[in-house]
Amino acid sequence: MFEVNVSKGKDNYSQRKSQFVHIQRGQLGFNKIDWKNTCNTHALTMALLYSGWSLPIDDVYKRAPDALANFIITECLKENNWFKTKMPVYWNKWYEGQKDAITPLELHDVLAHYVNEWLGCTKADVFHTDLTIRDILKQLYEKNIAIPTSIAWGGLQGHVITLVGFEATSEKDLNDYLNGYDNNKKASDVITNIIWDDPWGFFDYKTNKYDGTKSGNDNKAPIDFFWNHMKALENKNRKFGHIIAKPAAIV
Repeated sequence: MFEVNVSKGKDNYSQRKSQFVHIQRGQLGFNKIDWKNTCNTHALTMALLYSGWSLPIDDVYKRAPDALANFIITECLKENNWFKTKMPVYWNKWYEGQKDAITPLELHDVLAHYVNEWLGCTKADVFHTDLTIRDILKQLYEKNIAIPTSIAWGGLQGHVITLVGFEATSEKDLNDYLNGYDNNKKASDVITNIIWDDPWGFFDYKTNKYDGTKSGNDNKAPIDFFWNHMKALENKNRKFGHIIAKPAAIV
Protein backbone atom coordinates (compact mmCIF):
# COMPACT_ATOMS: atom_id res chain seq x y z
CA MET A 1 0.00 0.00 0.00
CA PHE A 2 1.26 3.48 -0.92
CA GLU A 3 -0.11 6.56 0.85
CA VAL A 4 -0.02 10.28 0.11
CA ASN A 5 -1.10 12.68 2.87
CA VAL A 6 -0.07 16.34 2.58
CA SER A 7 -1.41 17.12 6.08
CA LYS A 8 0.75 14.67 8.02
CA GLY A 9 1.81 16.15 11.36
CA LYS A 10 -0.29 19.30 10.86
CA ASP A 11 -3.30 20.36 12.91
CA ASN A 12 -6.75 20.33 11.36
CA TYR A 13 -9.54 22.78 12.14
CA SER A 14 -13.04 22.09 13.47
CA GLN A 15 -15.73 24.56 12.49
CA ARG A 16 -17.52 23.65 15.71
CA LYS A 17 -14.92 25.76 17.52
CA SER A 18 -15.54 28.81 15.35
CA GLN A 19 -16.23 32.07 17.18
CA PHE A 20 -17.23 34.03 14.10
CA VAL A 21 -20.81 35.32 14.04
CA HIS A 22 -22.33 37.86 11.68
CA ILE A 23 -25.98 38.96 11.52
CA GLN A 24 -26.95 40.86 8.38
CA ARG A 25 -30.04 43.03 8.78
CA GLY A 26 -31.82 44.83 5.97
CA GLN A 27 -35.15 45.64 4.35
CA LEU A 28 -35.96 41.93 3.87
CA GLY A 29 -35.24 40.85 7.44
CA PHE A 30 -32.04 39.25 8.69
CA ASN A 31 -29.77 36.30 8.06
CA LYS A 32 -27.03 34.82 10.21
CA ILE A 33 -23.59 33.33 9.69
CA ASP A 34 -22.18 31.26 12.53
CA TRP A 35 -20.09 28.09 12.97
CA LYS A 36 -22.55 26.04 10.90
CA ASN A 37 -21.77 28.17 7.80
CA THR A 38 -17.97 28.25 8.02
CA CYS A 39 -16.88 24.87 6.64
CA ASN A 40 -15.64 26.82 3.62
CA THR A 41 -13.20 29.12 5.43
CA HIS A 42 -12.04 26.23 7.60
CA ALA A 43 -11.37 24.00 4.58
CA LEU A 44 -9.59 26.80 2.71
CA THR A 45 -7.31 27.81 5.58
CA MET A 46 -6.38 24.18 6.18
CA ALA A 47 -5.40 23.82 2.54
CA LEU A 48 -3.38 27.04 2.61
CA LEU A 49 -1.51 26.09 5.77
CA TYR A 50 -0.83 22.55 4.53
CA SER A 51 0.59 24.11 1.36
CA GLY A 52 3.02 26.36 3.21
CA TRP A 53 1.22 29.70 3.25
CA SER A 54 1.69 32.15 6.13
CA LEU A 55 -1.71 33.65 6.86
CA PRO A 56 -2.58 37.24 7.85
CA ILE A 57 -3.12 38.05 11.51
CA ASP A 58 -6.49 39.39 12.64
CA ASP A 59 -6.74 41.63 15.71
CA VAL A 60 -10.22 40.33 16.52
CA TYR A 61 -10.16 36.66 15.50
CA LYS A 62 -7.07 34.64 16.37
CA ARG A 63 -8.19 31.47 14.56
CA ALA A 64 -7.31 31.64 10.87
CA PRO A 65 -10.70 30.36 9.57
CA ASP A 66 -12.51 33.01 11.60
CA ALA A 67 -10.08 35.69 10.46
CA LEU A 68 -10.74 34.77 6.82
CA ALA A 69 -14.51 34.82 7.37
CA ASN A 70 -14.25 38.23 9.04
CA PHE A 71 -12.14 39.57 6.16
CA ILE A 72 -14.59 38.38 3.49
CA ILE A 73 -17.68 39.76 5.23
CA THR A 74 -15.96 43.07 5.98
CA GLU A 75 -14.92 43.45 2.34
CA CYS A 76 -18.39 42.51 1.07
CA LEU A 77 -19.96 45.31 3.11
CA LYS A 78 -17.81 47.99 1.49
CA GLU A 79 -19.11 50.33 -1.19
CA ASN A 80 -18.84 48.91 -4.74
CA ASN A 81 -17.19 45.71 -3.52
CA TRP A 82 -16.34 42.82 -5.88
CA PHE A 83 -19.22 40.59 -4.75
CA LYS A 84 -21.76 43.38 -5.27
CA THR A 85 -20.31 44.28 -8.67
CA LYS A 86 -20.03 40.73 -10.02
CA MET A 87 -23.11 39.12 -8.45
CA PRO A 88 -25.58 41.93 -7.68
CA VAL A 89 -28.63 39.70 -7.23
CA TYR A 90 -26.92 37.38 -4.73
CA TRP A 91 -25.34 40.35 -2.95
CA ASN A 92 -28.60 42.29 -2.62
CA LYS A 93 -30.54 39.37 -1.14
CA TRP A 94 -27.79 38.77 1.41
CA TYR A 95 -27.18 42.46 2.16
CA GLU A 96 -30.89 43.19 2.63
CA GLY A 97 -31.21 40.34 5.10
CA GLN A 98 -33.29 37.81 3.19
CA LYS A 99 -33.59 34.85 5.55
CA ASP A 100 -32.53 32.12 3.12
CA ALA A 101 -30.03 34.24 1.16
CA ILE A 102 -26.81 32.66 -0.04
CA THR A 103 -24.00 34.31 1.90
CA PRO A 104 -20.59 35.35 0.52
CA LEU A 105 -19.08 32.35 2.31
CA GLU A 106 -21.20 29.95 0.25
CA LEU A 107 -20.06 30.97 -3.23
CA HIS A 108 -16.83 29.42 -4.50
CA ASP A 109 -15.91 32.27 -6.86
CA VAL A 110 -16.40 34.79 -4.06
CA LEU A 111 -14.29 32.70 -1.70
CA ALA A 112 -11.44 32.38 -4.21
CA HIS A 113 -11.47 36.10 -5.01
CA TYR A 114 -11.27 37.17 -1.38
CA VAL A 115 -8.71 34.53 -0.43
CA ASN A 116 -6.46 36.12 -3.05
CA GLU A 117 -7.13 39.61 -1.66
CA TRP A 118 -6.50 38.35 1.87
CA LEU A 119 -3.13 36.96 0.85
CA GLY A 120 -2.25 39.87 -1.45
CA CYS A 121 -1.95 37.59 -4.49
CA THR A 122 -3.85 37.12 -7.73
CA LYS A 123 -3.71 33.35 -8.16
CA ALA A 124 -3.11 31.85 -4.73
CA ASP A 125 -6.54 30.24 -5.14
CA VAL A 126 -8.22 29.48 -8.46
CA PHE A 127 -11.61 27.77 -8.37
CA HIS A 128 -12.31 25.12 -11.05
CA THR A 129 -15.47 23.27 -12.04
CA ASP A 130 -13.82 20.81 -14.41
CA LEU A 131 -11.17 18.88 -12.48
CA THR A 132 -10.56 15.29 -13.55
CA ILE A 133 -9.47 12.59 -11.14
CA ARG A 134 -5.97 12.78 -12.65
CA ASP A 135 -5.87 16.55 -12.02
CA ILE A 136 -6.72 15.95 -8.39
CA LEU A 137 -4.27 13.09 -7.87
CA LYS A 138 -1.44 15.07 -9.49
CA GLN A 139 -2.13 18.09 -7.30
CA LEU A 140 -1.83 15.90 -4.22
CA TYR A 141 0.98 13.60 -5.34
CA GLU A 142 3.18 15.72 -7.60
CA LYS A 143 2.63 19.18 -6.09
CA ASN A 144 1.96 18.10 -2.49
CA ILE A 145 -0.92 20.57 -2.19
CA ALA A 146 -4.35 20.02 -0.63
CA ILE A 147 -7.63 20.70 -2.46
CA PRO A 148 -10.75 22.26 -0.91
CA THR A 149 -13.80 20.77 -2.60
CA SER A 150 -17.57 20.40 -2.16
CA ILE A 151 -19.44 17.24 -1.24
CA ALA A 152 -23.01 16.25 -0.38
CA TRP A 153 -23.52 13.44 2.14
CA GLY A 154 -24.38 12.77 5.78
CA GLY A 155 -27.44 15.02 5.60
CA LEU A 156 -25.37 17.96 4.33
CA GLN A 157 -26.48 19.11 0.89
CA GLY A 158 -23.51 21.43 0.51
CA HIS A 159 -20.32 21.06 2.51
CA VAL A 160 -16.67 21.96 1.91
CA ILE A 161 -13.84 19.67 2.99
CA THR A 162 -10.09 19.56 2.38
CA LEU A 163 -8.77 16.73 0.22
CA VAL A 164 -5.35 15.83 1.64
CA GLY A 165 -4.40 12.50 0.11
CA PHE A 166 -5.17 8.95 -0.91
CA GLU A 167 -4.13 5.32 -0.61
CA ALA A 168 -2.95 3.48 -3.73
CA THR A 169 -2.08 -0.15 -4.44
CA SER A 170 1.54 0.94 -5.07
CA GLU A 171 3.51 3.99 -6.20
CA LYS A 172 4.32 2.26 -9.49
CA ASP A 173 0.65 1.56 -10.17
CA LEU A 174 -0.08 5.21 -9.38
CA ASN A 175 2.53 6.52 -11.80
CA ASP A 176 1.42 4.09 -14.49
CA TYR A 177 -2.15 5.37 -14.11
CA LEU A 178 -1.22 9.06 -14.03
CA ASN A 179 0.94 8.69 -17.13
CA GLY A 180 -1.65 6.68 -19.01
CA TYR A 181 0.51 3.59 -19.49
CA ASP A 182 -2.49 1.29 -19.14
CA ASN A 183 -5.65 2.83 -20.57
CA ASN A 184 -7.71 -0.12 -19.38
CA LYS A 185 -7.17 0.81 -15.75
CA LYS A 186 -9.72 2.94 -13.93
CA ALA A 187 -8.82 5.17 -10.99
CA SER A 188 -10.54 2.71 -8.64
CA ASP A 189 -8.19 -0.04 -9.84
CA VAL A 190 -5.27 1.92 -8.37
CA ILE A 191 -6.72 4.24 -5.70
CA THR A 192 -8.34 2.41 -2.82
CA ASN A 193 -9.23 5.28 -0.46
CA ILE A 194 -9.46 9.07 -0.55
CA ILE A 195 -8.26 10.93 2.57
CA TRP A 196 -9.66 14.27 3.67
CA ASP A 197 -9.81 16.61 6.65
CA ASP A 198 -13.40 17.48 7.54
CA PRO A 199 -14.28 20.57 9.59
CA TRP A 200 -17.69 19.07 10.49
CA GLY A 201 -16.21 16.04 12.28
CA PHE A 202 -15.74 12.30 11.73
CA PHE A 203 -17.72 10.91 8.80
CA ASP A 204 -18.56 7.20 8.58
CA TYR A 205 -19.27 6.45 4.94
CA LYS A 206 -20.72 3.05 5.84
CA THR A 207 -23.57 4.62 7.82
CA ASN A 208 -23.55 7.96 5.94
CA LYS A 209 -23.49 9.76 9.30
CA TYR A 210 -21.30 12.26 11.13
CA ASP A 211 -20.02 12.13 14.68
CA GLY A 212 -19.33 15.72 15.63
CA THR A 213 -17.71 14.69 18.91
CA LYS A 214 -14.80 13.11 17.01
CA SER A 215 -12.06 14.75 15.00
CA GLY A 216 -12.48 15.10 11.26
CA ASN A 217 -8.76 14.61 10.71
CA ASP A 218 -7.82 12.04 8.04
CA ASN A 219 -11.26 10.72 7.20
CA LYS A 220 -11.17 7.92 4.63
CA ALA A 221 -13.62 6.50 2.10
CA PRO A 222 -13.36 4.37 -1.06
CA ILE A 223 -12.68 6.46 -4.14
CA ASP A 224 -15.93 5.55 -5.93
CA PHE A 225 -18.01 6.59 -2.90
CA PHE A 226 -16.12 9.86 -2.57
CA TRP A 227 -16.24 10.69 -6.28
CA ASN A 228 -19.98 10.01 -6.51
CA HIS A 229 -20.66 12.43 -3.64
CA MET A 230 -18.27 15.12 -4.86
CA LYS A 231 -19.83 18.12 -6.60
CA ALA A 232 -20.98 18.66 -9.22
CA LEU A 233 -22.99 15.51 -8.52
CA GLU A 234 -24.47 15.33 -12.00
CA ASN A 235 -21.04 15.33 -13.66
CA LYS A 236 -19.35 11.94 -13.37
CA ASN A 237 -16.11 12.98 -15.04
CA ARG A 238 -15.28 16.49 -13.82
CA LYS A 239 -15.59 18.01 -10.36
CA PHE A 240 -15.27 21.20 -8.31
CA GLY A 241 -12.08 22.18 -6.55
CA HIS A 242 -9.91 25.08 -5.43
CA ILE A 243 -6.39 24.78 -6.85
CA ILE A 244 -3.99 26.31 -4.36
CA ALA A 245 -0.62 27.65 -5.55
CA LYS A 246 2.64 27.17 -3.72
CA PRO A 247 3.68 30.36 -1.90
CA ALA A 248 6.59 32.26 -3.41
CA ALA A 249 9.92 31.83 -1.64
CA ILE A 250 11.16 34.89 0.27
CA VAL A 251 14.89 35.56 0.05
